[in-house]
Amino acid sequence: MICSLHIKNYALINELEINLDKGFTIITGETGAGKSILLGALNLIAGQRADTSVLLHQNTKCIVEAEFDLTHLKLEPFFEEHDIDFYKKCIIRREINPGGKSRAFVNDTPVNLGLLKDLTRYLIDIHSQHQSLELNERNSQLAYLDIVAETETALKSYQDTYHNYKLLRRQCEDKKELEKQLKKDWDYYQFQWQEIDDLNLKVGEMELLKAEWEIITHAEEIKLNLAKANYQIQEQENSMIASLHESKNVLGTIARFGDIYQEIHQRLQSLLIEMKDIASEIDTLNDTIQFDSERLQYVNERMSEAEKLFRKHQVKTEEELLELKHDFENKINQTNSLAQEIEQLEQEIHKHETMLQQGAMQLRTKRTAVIPVFEKEINRILSLLGMPNAQFNVVLHETKSWSLFGLDEVQYMFSANKGVAPASLEKIASGGELSRIMLAVKWLTAQKRTLPSVVFDEIDTGVSGDVAAKMAAILKELSTHIQVICITHLPQIASKGKQHWFVYKDSSTQITTSHIKVLNQQERIQEIAKMLSHEKMSDAAIINAKELLGYKSK
Repeated sequence: MICSLHIKNYALINELEINLDKGFTIITGETGAGKSILLGALNLIAGQRADTSVLLHQNTKCIVEAEFDLTHLKLEPFFEEHDIDFYKKCIIRREINPGGKSRAFVNDTPVNLGLLKDLTRYLIDIHSQHQSLELNERNSQLAYLDIVAETETALKSYQDTYHNYKLLRRQCEDKKELEKQLKKDWDYYQFQWQEIDDLNLKVGEMELLKAEWEIITHAEEIKLNLAKANYQIQEQENSMIASLHESKNVLGTIARFGDIYQEIHQRLQSLLIEMKDIASEIDTLNDTIQFDSERLQYVNERMSEAEKLFRKHQVKTEEELLELKHDFENKINQTNSLAQEIEQLEQEIHKHETMLQQGAMQLRTKRTAVIPVFEKEINRILSLLGMPNAQFNVVLHETKSWSLFGLDEVQYMFSANKGVAPASLEKIASGGELSRIMLAVKWLTAQKRTLPSVVFDEIDTGVSGDVAAKMAAILKELSTHIQVICITHLPQIASKGKQHWFVYKDSSTQITTSHIKVLNQQERIQEIAKMLSHEKMSDAAIINAKELLGYKSK
Protein backbone atom coordinates (compact mmCIF):
# COMPACT_ATOMS: atom_id res chain seq x y z
CA MET A 1 0.00 0.00 0.00
CA ILE A 2 0.94 3.65 -0.37
CA CYS A 3 2.04 4.94 3.03
CA SER A 4 2.86 8.51 2.09
CA LEU A 5 3.25 10.89 -0.82
CA HIS A 6 5.54 13.92 -0.79
CA ILE A 7 5.33 16.46 -3.63
CA LYS A 8 7.53 19.52 -4.16
CA ASN A 9 7.39 22.11 -6.95
CA TYR A 10 4.94 20.18 -9.11
CA ALA A 11 2.25 22.00 -11.15
CA LEU A 12 0.33 24.18 -8.62
CA ILE A 13 1.86 22.42 -5.62
CA ASN A 14 4.67 24.24 -3.84
CA GLU A 15 5.13 21.47 -1.28
CA LEU A 16 2.82 19.03 0.46
CA GLU A 17 2.86 15.66 2.13
CA ILE A 18 0.07 13.11 2.52
CA ASN A 19 0.10 10.20 4.94
CA LEU A 20 -2.37 7.60 3.77
CA ASP A 21 -4.20 4.89 5.70
CA LYS A 22 -5.08 1.46 4.43
CA GLY A 23 -8.70 1.00 3.52
CA PHE A 24 -10.83 3.62 1.78
CA THR A 25 -9.38 7.13 1.31
CA ILE A 26 -11.40 9.96 -0.23
CA ILE A 27 -10.04 13.07 -1.96
CA THR A 28 -12.42 15.92 -2.74
CA GLY A 29 -12.11 19.60 -3.59
CA GLU A 30 -13.39 22.31 -5.84
CA THR A 31 -12.96 22.06 -9.59
CA GLY A 32 -9.45 23.06 -10.62
CA ALA A 33 -8.10 22.92 -7.08
CA GLY A 34 -5.55 20.29 -7.96
CA LYS A 35 -7.13 16.85 -7.43
CA SER A 36 -5.92 15.67 -10.82
CA ILE A 37 -2.47 17.06 -10.01
CA LEU A 38 -2.17 14.45 -7.27
CA LEU A 39 -2.99 11.82 -9.87
CA GLY A 40 -0.30 13.25 -12.15
CA ALA A 41 2.25 13.04 -9.35
CA LEU A 42 1.35 9.38 -8.78
CA ASN A 43 1.72 8.75 -12.50
CA LEU A 44 5.28 10.10 -12.26
CA ILE A 45 5.93 7.56 -9.51
CA ALA A 46 4.50 4.90 -11.84
CA GLY A 47 7.03 5.77 -14.57
CA GLN A 48 5.21 8.32 -16.73
CA ARG A 49 7.47 10.69 -18.67
CA ALA A 50 7.59 14.37 -17.74
CA ASP A 51 9.24 17.62 -18.79
CA THR A 52 9.84 21.09 -17.36
CA SER A 53 6.21 22.10 -17.96
CA VAL A 54 5.37 20.43 -14.62
CA LEU A 55 7.63 22.81 -12.66
CA LEU A 56 5.86 25.43 -10.58
CA HIS A 57 9.09 27.40 -10.14
CA GLN A 58 11.16 27.02 -13.31
CA ASN A 59 14.52 27.39 -11.54
CA THR A 60 13.88 24.69 -8.94
CA LYS A 61 13.71 20.96 -9.46
CA CYS A 62 10.53 18.99 -8.94
CA ILE A 63 10.52 16.08 -6.48
CA VAL A 64 7.79 13.47 -6.08
CA GLU A 65 8.42 10.77 -3.50
CA ALA A 66 6.20 7.93 -2.35
CA GLU A 67 6.65 5.32 0.36
CA PHE A 68 5.15 1.86 -0.20
CA ASP A 69 4.67 -0.97 2.27
CA LEU A 70 5.87 -4.14 0.54
CA THR A 71 5.02 -6.52 3.37
CA HIS A 72 3.55 -9.81 2.07
CA LEU A 73 4.10 -8.85 -1.62
CA LYS A 74 7.01 -11.28 -2.09
CA LEU A 75 8.98 -8.87 -4.26
CA GLU A 76 12.41 -9.78 -2.91
CA PRO A 77 13.36 -11.72 -6.11
CA PHE A 78 12.55 -8.64 -8.23
CA PHE A 79 14.85 -6.45 -6.16
CA GLU A 80 17.59 -9.09 -6.14
CA GLU A 81 17.35 -9.54 -9.92
CA HIS A 82 17.83 -5.80 -10.51
CA ASP A 83 20.46 -5.36 -7.77
CA ILE A 84 18.34 -3.00 -5.65
CA ASP A 85 18.37 -3.06 -1.83
CA PHE A 86 15.11 -4.47 -0.52
CA TYR A 87 13.26 -2.96 2.44
CA LYS A 88 9.70 -3.62 3.55
CA LYS A 89 9.18 0.13 3.32
CA CYS A 90 10.20 1.06 -0.23
CA ILE A 91 10.93 4.67 -1.25
CA ILE A 92 10.36 5.61 -4.90
CA ARG A 93 11.47 9.10 -5.96
CA ARG A 94 11.25 11.04 -9.21
CA GLU A 95 13.18 14.25 -9.89
CA ILE A 96 12.81 16.66 -12.83
CA ASN A 97 15.44 19.39 -12.93
CA PRO A 98 15.07 22.81 -14.63
CA GLY A 99 17.09 21.52 -17.59
CA GLY A 100 14.42 18.92 -18.31
CA LYS A 101 16.42 15.90 -17.15
CA SER A 102 14.39 13.32 -15.28
CA ARG A 103 15.80 10.83 -12.79
CA ALA A 104 14.17 7.97 -10.91
CA PHE A 105 15.31 6.20 -7.72
CA VAL A 106 14.18 3.10 -5.84
CA ASN A 107 15.59 3.05 -2.31
CA ASP A 108 18.15 5.63 -3.52
CA THR A 109 19.30 3.35 -6.36
CA PRO A 110 19.04 5.06 -9.78
CA VAL A 111 16.71 3.18 -12.15
CA ASN A 112 15.30 3.75 -15.63
CA LEU A 113 11.62 4.35 -16.33
CA GLY A 114 11.16 0.89 -17.81
CA LEU A 115 12.23 -0.76 -14.57
CA LEU A 116 10.10 1.71 -12.57
CA LYS A 117 7.03 0.74 -14.60
CA ASP A 118 7.82 -2.96 -14.09
CA LEU A 119 8.04 -2.46 -10.33
CA THR A 120 5.01 -0.20 -9.80
CA ARG A 121 2.71 -2.50 -11.79
CA TYR A 122 2.97 -4.73 -8.69
CA LEU A 123 2.19 -1.82 -6.35
CA ILE A 124 -0.55 0.39 -7.74
CA ASP A 125 -3.31 0.57 -10.35
CA ILE A 126 -4.21 4.13 -11.35
CA HIS A 127 -7.62 4.53 -12.97
CA SER A 128 -7.84 7.92 -14.66
CA GLN A 129 -11.01 9.46 -16.07
CA HIS A 130 -10.20 8.46 -19.64
CA GLN A 131 -9.51 4.84 -18.69
CA SER A 132 -13.23 4.06 -18.76
CA LEU A 133 -13.09 4.92 -22.45
CA GLU A 134 -10.19 2.48 -22.82
CA LEU A 135 -12.69 -0.19 -21.82
CA ASN A 136 -14.01 0.20 -25.38
CA GLU A 137 -10.67 -0.95 -26.80
CA ARG A 138 -10.41 -4.64 -27.68
CA ASN A 139 -6.88 -5.07 -26.27
CA SER A 140 -7.99 -3.60 -22.93
CA GLN A 141 -11.03 -5.90 -22.89
CA LEU A 142 -8.78 -8.89 -23.48
CA ALA A 143 -6.32 -7.72 -20.81
CA TYR A 144 -9.04 -7.61 -18.13
CA LEU A 145 -10.29 -11.05 -19.13
CA ASP A 146 -6.71 -12.36 -18.90
CA ILE A 147 -6.36 -11.04 -15.35
CA VAL A 148 -9.40 -13.03 -14.25
CA ALA A 149 -8.27 -16.05 -16.30
CA GLU A 150 -4.83 -15.81 -14.62
CA THR A 151 -2.99 -16.21 -17.92
CA GLU A 152 0.06 -14.17 -16.87
CA THR A 153 2.55 -17.07 -16.93
CA ALA A 154 1.11 -18.66 -20.08
CA LEU A 155 0.85 -15.28 -21.82
CA LYS A 156 4.45 -14.36 -20.99
CA SER A 157 5.67 -17.70 -22.35
CA TYR A 158 3.60 -17.22 -25.51
CA GLN A 159 4.81 -13.62 -25.97
CA ASP A 160 8.45 -14.65 -25.55
CA THR A 161 7.89 -17.23 -28.30
CA TYR A 162 6.05 -14.64 -30.40
CA HIS A 163 8.90 -12.11 -30.13
CA ASN A 164 11.43 -14.79 -31.11
CA TYR A 165 9.17 -15.85 -33.98
CA LYS A 166 8.96 -12.30 -35.31
CA LEU A 167 12.74 -11.93 -35.00
CA LEU A 168 13.32 -15.19 -36.89
CA ARG A 169 10.90 -14.10 -39.61
CA ARG A 170 12.74 -10.80 -40.04
CA GLN A 171 16.10 -12.56 -40.15
CA CYS A 172 14.82 -15.05 -42.71
CA GLU A 173 13.32 -12.31 -44.88
CA ASP A 174 16.54 -10.31 -44.73
CA LYS A 175 18.61 -13.35 -45.73
CA LYS A 176 16.21 -14.20 -48.54
CA GLU A 177 16.51 -10.67 -49.85
CA LEU A 178 20.30 -10.91 -49.63
CA GLU A 179 20.23 -14.31 -51.33
CA LYS A 180 18.05 -12.86 -54.09
CA GLN A 181 20.55 -10.07 -54.67
CA LEU A 182 23.52 -12.43 -54.51
CA LYS A 183 21.88 -14.84 -56.93
CA LYS A 184 21.28 -11.94 -59.25
CA ASP A 185 25.02 -11.19 -59.15
CA TRP A 186 26.14 -14.82 -58.86
CA ASP A 187 26.88 -15.26 -62.59
CA TYR A 188 28.92 -12.08 -62.54
CA TYR A 189 30.95 -13.16 -59.50
CA GLN A 190 31.40 -16.66 -60.91
CA PHE A 191 32.65 -15.33 -64.26
CA GLN A 192 35.09 -12.93 -62.64
CA TRP A 193 36.39 -15.63 -60.30
CA GLN A 194 36.73 -18.14 -63.15
CA GLU A 195 38.59 -15.66 -65.31
CA ILE A 196 41.19 -15.02 -62.61
CA ASP A 197 41.36 -18.69 -61.67
CA ASP A 198 41.92 -19.75 -65.30
CA LEU A 199 44.87 -17.40 -65.58
CA ASN A 200 46.40 -19.19 -62.55
CA LEU A 201 48.82 -16.35 -61.98
CA LYS A 202 51.40 -16.90 -59.25
CA VAL A 203 52.85 -14.28 -56.95
CA GLY A 204 56.05 -12.86 -58.54
CA GLU A 205 55.33 -14.45 -61.90
CA MET A 206 55.05 -11.14 -63.77
CA GLU A 207 58.55 -10.20 -62.76
CA LEU A 208 59.88 -13.54 -64.04
CA LEU A 209 57.95 -13.20 -67.30
CA LYS A 210 59.35 -9.73 -67.91
CA ALA A 211 62.89 -11.00 -67.31
CA GLU A 212 62.34 -13.93 -69.70
CA TRP A 213 60.89 -11.56 -72.32
CA GLU A 214 64.02 -9.43 -72.09
CA ILE A 215 66.25 -12.48 -72.67
CA ILE A 216 64.29 -13.88 -75.61
CA THR A 217 63.93 -10.54 -77.39
CA HIS A 218 67.69 -9.87 -76.96
CA ALA A 219 68.91 -13.42 -77.53
CA GLU A 220 71.10 -12.56 -80.55
CA GLU A 221 72.78 -9.69 -78.75
CA ILE A 222 73.32 -11.81 -75.65
CA LYS A 223 74.83 -14.75 -77.62
CA LEU A 224 77.12 -12.40 -79.58
CA ASN A 225 78.51 -10.81 -76.44
CA LEU A 226 78.81 -14.14 -74.63
CA ALA A 227 80.84 -15.46 -77.59
CA LYS A 228 82.99 -12.34 -77.61
CA ALA A 229 83.64 -12.67 -73.89
CA ASN A 230 84.41 -16.35 -74.26
CA TYR A 231 86.86 -15.62 -77.11
CA GLN A 232 88.69 -13.06 -74.96
CA ILE A 233 88.78 -15.33 -71.91
CA GLN A 234 89.96 -18.57 -73.46
CA GLU A 235 90.02 -18.75 -77.28
CA GLN A 236 92.23 -15.98 -78.62
CA GLU A 237 96.02 -16.52 -78.83
CA ASN A 238 96.80 -14.33 -75.84
CA SER A 239 93.60 -15.14 -73.93
CA MET A 240 93.05 -14.19 -70.34
CA ILE A 241 93.36 -17.82 -69.19
CA ALA A 242 96.62 -18.29 -71.15
CA SER A 243 98.08 -15.09 -69.67
CA LEU A 244 97.01 -16.09 -66.13
CA HIS A 245 98.51 -19.56 -66.60
CA GLU A 246 101.81 -18.08 -67.75
CA SER A 247 101.88 -15.58 -64.83
CA LYS A 248 101.12 -18.37 -62.35
CA ASN A 249 104.03 -20.46 -63.71
CA VAL A 250 106.45 -17.54 -63.52
CA LEU A 251 105.59 -16.81 -59.91
CA GLY A 252 105.78 -20.49 -59.13
CA THR A 253 109.55 -20.39 -59.71
CA ILE A 254 110.06 -17.83 -56.94
CA ALA A 255 107.41 -18.98 -54.50
CA ARG A 256 110.09 -20.72 -52.45
CA PHE A 257 111.79 -17.40 -51.68
CA GLY A 258 109.11 -16.10 -49.35
CA ASP A 259 105.56 -16.38 -48.09
CA ILE A 260 104.46 -13.27 -49.97
CA TYR A 261 105.42 -14.83 -53.30
CA GLN A 262 103.74 -18.08 -52.29
CA GLU A 263 100.54 -16.21 -51.42
CA ILE A 264 100.46 -14.36 -54.78
CA HIS A 265 101.09 -17.63 -56.58
CA GLN A 266 98.12 -19.24 -54.75
CA ARG A 267 95.86 -16.28 -55.53
CA LEU A 268 96.71 -16.55 -59.23
CA GLN A 269 95.90 -20.26 -59.02
CA SER A 270 92.48 -19.43 -57.50
CA LEU A 271 91.84 -16.73 -60.09
CA LEU A 272 92.74 -19.13 -62.88
CA ILE A 273 90.24 -21.70 -61.51
CA GLU A 274 87.51 -18.98 -61.25
CA MET A 275 88.23 -17.78 -64.79
CA LYS A 276 87.95 -21.30 -66.19
CA ASP A 277 84.63 -21.71 -64.30
CA ILE A 278 83.34 -18.44 -65.79
CA ALA A 279 84.38 -19.58 -69.26
CA SER A 280 82.53 -22.86 -68.73
CA GLU A 281 79.35 -21.06 -67.52
CA ILE A 282 79.50 -18.73 -70.52
CA ASP A 283 79.66 -21.77 -72.79
CA THR A 284 76.65 -23.27 -71.06
CA LEU A 285 74.67 -20.02 -71.22
CA ASN A 286 75.54 -19.60 -74.85
CA ASP A 287 74.29 -23.10 -75.59
CA THR A 288 70.99 -22.58 -73.71
CA ILE A 289 70.07 -19.13 -75.06
CA GLN A 290 68.29 -19.09 -78.33
CA PHE A 291 65.52 -17.12 -79.93
CA ASP A 292 62.28 -19.14 -79.36
CA SER A 293 59.40 -17.49 -81.22
CA GLU A 294 56.81 -19.83 -79.72
CA ARG A 295 58.03 -19.17 -76.19
CA LEU A 296 58.11 -15.46 -76.87
CA GLN A 297 54.54 -15.60 -78.09
CA TYR A 298 53.50 -17.48 -74.93
CA VAL A 299 55.26 -14.95 -72.68
CA ASN A 300 53.72 -12.02 -74.57
CA GLU A 301 50.23 -13.52 -74.37
CA ARG A 302 50.46 -14.37 -70.67
CA MET A 303 51.78 -10.91 -69.77
CA SER A 304 49.05 -9.37 -71.93
CA GLU A 305 46.31 -11.43 -70.24
CA ALA A 306 47.61 -10.56 -66.78
CA GLU A 307 47.90 -6.84 -67.58
CA LYS A 308 44.39 -6.91 -69.04
CA LEU A 309 43.02 -8.23 -65.75
CA PHE A 310 45.13 -5.72 -63.81
CA ARG A 311 43.54 -2.89 -65.78
CA LYS A 312 40.06 -4.39 -65.60
CA HIS A 313 40.09 -4.70 -61.82
CA GLN A 314 42.28 -1.64 -61.23
CA VAL A 315 45.02 -3.52 -59.40
CA LYS A 316 48.79 -3.42 -59.78
CA THR A 317 50.10 -6.68 -58.34
CA GLU A 318 49.42 -10.40 -58.37
CA GLU A 319 48.66 -10.22 -54.63
CA GLU A 320 45.87 -7.68 -55.20
CA LEU A 321 44.39 -9.72 -58.05
CA LEU A 322 44.44 -12.92 -55.99
CA GLU A 323 42.83 -11.08 -53.05
CA LEU A 324 40.06 -9.96 -55.41
CA LYS A 325 39.63 -13.57 -56.54
CA HIS A 326 39.24 -14.54 -52.87
CA ASP A 327 36.51 -11.89 -52.45
CA PHE A 328 34.60 -13.25 -55.44
CA GLU A 329 34.96 -16.75 -54.03
CA ASN A 330 33.53 -15.62 -50.67
CA LYS A 331 30.50 -14.09 -52.36
CA ILE A 332 29.93 -17.26 -54.36
CA ASN A 333 30.25 -19.35 -51.18
CA GLN A 334 28.02 -16.93 -49.29
CA THR A 335 25.22 -17.62 -51.72
CA ASN A 336 25.58 -21.33 -51.06
CA SER A 337 25.81 -20.91 -47.26
CA LEU A 338 22.82 -18.54 -47.24
CA ALA A 339 20.64 -21.28 -48.65
CA GLN A 340 21.61 -23.49 -45.70
CA GLU A 341 21.05 -20.67 -43.19
CA ILE A 342 17.62 -19.93 -44.68
CA GLU A 343 16.71 -23.60 -44.46
CA GLN A 344 17.74 -23.68 -40.78
CA LEU A 345 15.78 -20.49 -40.06
CA GLU A 346 12.70 -21.89 -41.77
CA GLN A 347 12.97 -24.98 -39.59
CA GLU A 348 13.18 -22.77 -36.49
CA ILE A 349 10.22 -20.71 -37.72
CA HIS A 350 8.17 -23.86 -38.22
CA LYS A 351 9.12 -25.01 -34.72
CA HIS A 352 8.03 -21.63 -33.28
CA GLU A 353 4.77 -21.77 -35.24
CA THR A 354 4.00 -25.07 -33.54
CA MET A 355 4.86 -23.56 -30.16
CA LEU A 356 2.71 -20.49 -30.92
CA GLN A 357 -0.23 -22.68 -31.90
CA GLN A 358 0.08 -24.65 -28.68
CA GLY A 359 0.48 -21.48 -26.60
CA ALA A 360 -2.48 -19.79 -28.28
CA MET A 361 -4.68 -22.84 -27.65
CA GLN A 362 -3.63 -22.90 -24.00
CA LEU A 363 -4.58 -19.22 -23.68
CA ARG A 364 -7.93 -19.82 -25.41
CA THR A 365 -8.71 -22.70 -23.06
CA LYS A 366 -8.08 -20.53 -20.02
CA ARG A 367 -10.05 -17.61 -21.44
CA THR A 368 -13.00 -19.71 -22.55
CA ALA A 369 -13.19 -21.42 -19.16
CA VAL A 370 -13.43 -18.15 -17.24
CA ILE A 371 -15.90 -16.27 -19.48
CA PRO A 372 -19.03 -17.60 -17.67
CA VAL A 373 -17.63 -16.50 -14.30
CA PHE A 374 -16.55 -13.13 -15.77
CA GLU A 375 -20.01 -12.47 -17.22
CA LYS A 376 -21.84 -13.63 -14.09
CA GLU A 377 -19.81 -11.43 -11.73
CA ILE A 378 -20.02 -8.32 -13.94
CA ASN A 379 -23.79 -8.72 -14.29
CA ARG A 380 -24.13 -9.27 -10.54
CA ILE A 381 -22.21 -6.09 -9.70
CA LEU A 382 -24.09 -4.11 -12.36
CA SER A 383 -27.32 -5.25 -10.73
CA LEU A 384 -26.04 -3.98 -7.38
CA LEU A 385 -25.23 -0.69 -9.10
CA GLY A 386 -28.85 -0.17 -10.13
CA MET A 387 -28.86 -2.00 -13.44
CA PRO A 388 -30.87 -5.17 -12.75
CA ASN A 389 -31.72 -5.66 -16.41
CA ALA A 390 -28.19 -5.22 -17.71
CA GLN A 391 -26.80 -7.92 -19.93
CA PHE A 392 -23.04 -8.14 -20.19
CA ASN A 393 -21.49 -10.77 -22.42
CA VAL A 394 -17.98 -11.64 -23.57
CA VAL A 395 -17.52 -12.91 -27.11
CA LEU A 396 -14.25 -14.57 -28.05
CA HIS A 397 -13.36 -14.33 -31.75
CA GLU A 398 -10.63 -16.33 -33.44
CA THR A 399 -8.19 -14.20 -35.44
CA LYS A 400 -6.64 -15.32 -38.70
CA SER A 401 -3.06 -14.71 -37.65
CA TRP A 402 -1.05 -14.65 -34.45
CA SER A 403 -0.85 -11.42 -32.50
CA LEU A 404 0.93 -10.48 -29.31
CA PHE A 405 -2.05 -11.93 -27.42
CA GLY A 406 -2.54 -15.18 -29.26
CA LEU A 407 -5.23 -16.09 -31.78
CA ASP A 408 -8.05 -14.45 -29.83
CA GLU A 409 -9.89 -11.16 -29.97
CA VAL A 410 -12.39 -10.25 -27.26
CA GLN A 411 -15.53 -8.17 -27.68
CA TYR A 412 -17.60 -6.96 -24.74
CA MET A 413 -21.33 -6.92 -25.53
CA PHE A 414 -23.77 -4.89 -23.45
CA SER A 415 -27.40 -3.98 -23.10
CA ALA A 416 -28.85 -1.87 -20.28
CA ASN A 417 -32.49 -2.70 -20.92
CA LYS A 418 -34.63 -5.82 -20.83
CA GLY A 419 -35.59 -7.14 -24.22
CA VAL A 420 -32.80 -5.29 -26.05
CA ALA A 421 -30.16 -7.51 -27.57
CA PRO A 422 -26.61 -6.79 -26.41
CA ALA A 423 -24.48 -4.79 -28.84
CA SER A 424 -20.82 -3.89 -28.94
CA LEU A 425 -19.93 -1.96 -25.76
CA GLU A 426 -18.23 0.91 -27.57
CA LYS A 427 -21.36 1.54 -29.65
CA ILE A 428 -24.03 1.48 -26.98
CA ALA A 429 -22.80 2.28 -23.45
CA SER A 430 -23.19 5.80 -22.04
CA GLY A 431 -20.60 7.50 -19.85
CA GLY A 432 -22.40 6.53 -16.65
CA GLU A 433 -22.82 2.96 -17.81
CA LEU A 434 -19.14 2.76 -18.74
CA SER A 435 -18.20 3.97 -15.25
CA ARG A 436 -20.30 1.27 -13.63
CA ILE A 437 -18.97 -1.44 -15.93
CA MET A 438 -15.40 -0.29 -15.24
CA LEU A 439 -15.99 -0.42 -11.49
CA ALA A 440 -17.38 -3.93 -11.87
CA VAL A 441 -14.33 -4.95 -13.91
CA LYS A 442 -11.97 -3.39 -11.36
CA TRP A 443 -13.80 -5.18 -8.56
CA LEU A 444 -13.49 -8.50 -10.32
CA THR A 445 -9.83 -8.11 -11.34
CA ALA A 446 -8.88 -6.94 -7.85
CA GLN A 447 -9.87 -10.36 -6.53
CA LYS A 448 -7.28 -12.00 -8.82
CA ARG A 449 -4.39 -9.61 -8.53
CA THR A 450 -2.04 -9.03 -5.61
CA LEU A 451 -2.11 -5.26 -6.19
CA PRO A 452 -2.15 -3.57 -2.79
CA SER A 453 -3.53 -0.19 -4.00
CA VAL A 454 -5.92 1.16 -6.60
CA VAL A 455 -6.58 4.84 -7.34
CA PHE A 456 -9.87 5.93 -8.94
CA ASP A 457 -10.12 9.35 -10.53
CA GLU A 458 -13.87 10.11 -10.72
CA ILE A 459 -14.98 6.54 -11.38
CA ASP A 460 -18.42 7.97 -10.55
CA THR A 461 -18.68 10.01 -13.77
CA GLY A 462 -22.26 9.97 -15.05
CA VAL A 463 -23.84 8.47 -11.92
CA SER A 464 -25.82 10.02 -9.07
CA GLY A 465 -28.47 9.34 -6.46
CA ASP A 466 -29.13 5.78 -5.41
CA VAL A 467 -26.64 4.41 -7.97
CA ALA A 468 -23.92 6.57 -6.42
CA ALA A 469 -24.74 5.14 -2.99
CA LYS A 470 -24.50 1.60 -4.33
CA MET A 471 -21.21 2.42 -6.05
CA ALA A 472 -19.92 3.79 -2.76
CA ALA A 473 -20.85 0.56 -0.98
CA ILE A 474 -18.95 -1.49 -3.54
CA LEU A 475 -15.89 0.75 -3.30
CA LYS A 476 -15.98 0.45 0.48
CA GLU A 477 -16.28 -3.33 0.22
CA LEU A 478 -13.34 -3.38 -2.20
CA SER A 479 -11.27 -1.39 0.32
CA THR A 480 -11.55 -4.27 2.80
CA HIS A 481 -9.26 -6.25 0.43
CA ILE A 482 -6.95 -3.52 -0.86
CA GLN A 483 -6.18 0.15 -0.33
CA VAL A 484 -8.63 2.26 -2.34
CA ILE A 485 -7.99 5.95 -3.03
CA CYS A 486 -10.89 7.69 -4.74
CA ILE A 487 -11.06 11.21 -6.18
CA THR A 488 -14.78 11.98 -6.26
CA HIS A 489 -17.39 14.73 -6.59
CA LEU A 490 -20.25 12.68 -5.14
CA PRO A 491 -21.19 13.01 -1.45
CA GLN A 492 -22.52 9.43 -1.35
CA ILE A 493 -19.03 8.12 -2.15
CA ALA A 494 -17.12 10.74 -0.15
CA SER A 495 -19.07 9.81 2.98
CA LYS A 496 -17.94 6.18 2.87
CA GLY A 497 -14.25 6.91 3.14
CA LYS A 498 -12.22 6.03 6.21
CA GLN A 499 -9.93 9.01 5.58
CA HIS A 500 -10.98 12.23 3.84
CA TRP A 501 -8.52 14.66 2.23
CA PHE A 502 -9.60 18.04 0.92
CA VAL A 503 -7.76 19.85 -1.89
CA TYR A 504 -8.00 23.62 -2.11
CA LYS A 505 -6.32 26.56 -3.82
CA ASP A 506 -4.64 29.55 -2.20
CA SER A 507 -4.50 32.75 -4.28
CA SER A 508 -3.39 35.08 -1.50
CA THR A 509 0.08 35.40 -3.02
CA GLN A 510 1.24 36.29 -6.51
CA ILE A 511 1.29 32.59 -7.47
CA THR A 512 -1.77 30.41 -6.96
CA THR A 513 -0.88 27.16 -5.21
CA SER A 514 -2.72 23.98 -4.30
CA HIS A 515 -2.86 22.58 -0.80
CA ILE A 516 -4.37 19.52 0.85
CA LYS A 517 -5.48 18.75 4.36
CA VAL A 518 -7.10 15.82 6.14
CA LEU A 519 -10.57 16.70 7.45
CA ASN A 520 -11.66 16.19 11.02
CA GLN A 521 -15.19 15.16 11.90
CA GLN A 522 -16.72 18.64 11.82
CA GLU A 523 -14.88 19.69 8.67
CA ARG A 524 -15.99 16.53 6.99
CA ILE A 525 -19.63 17.18 7.82
CA GLN A 526 -19.33 20.66 6.32
CA GLU A 527 -17.59 19.35 3.15
CA ILE A 528 -20.26 16.67 2.59
CA ALA A 529 -22.99 19.26 3.24
CA LYS A 530 -21.44 21.56 0.62
CA MET A 531 -21.33 18.74 -1.87
CA LEU A 532 -25.00 17.99 -1.16
CA SER A 533 -26.19 21.59 -1.43
CA HIS A 534 -23.75 22.82 -4.10
CA GLU A 535 -21.82 25.15 -1.77
CA LYS A 536 -24.99 26.67 -0.15
CA MET A 537 -25.09 24.83 3.14
CA SER A 538 -28.52 24.44 4.67
CA ASP A 539 -29.57 22.84 7.91
CA ALA A 540 -31.09 20.02 5.88
CA ALA A 541 -27.80 19.49 4.05
CA ILE A 542 -25.92 19.30 7.36
CA ILE A 543 -28.42 16.80 8.73
CA ASN A 544 -28.18 14.77 5.53
CA ALA A 545 -24.37 14.92 5.67
CA LYS A 546 -24.37 13.57 9.20
CA GLU A 547 -26.69 10.76 8.17
CA LEU A 548 -24.45 9.84 5.26
CA LEU A 549 -21.43 9.84 7.57
CA GLY A 550 -23.27 7.80 10.19
CA TYR A 551 -23.15 10.52 12.81
CA LYS A 552 -26.16 11.07 15.08
CA SER A 553 -27.79 14.49 14.62
CA LYS A 554 -27.93 16.71 17.68
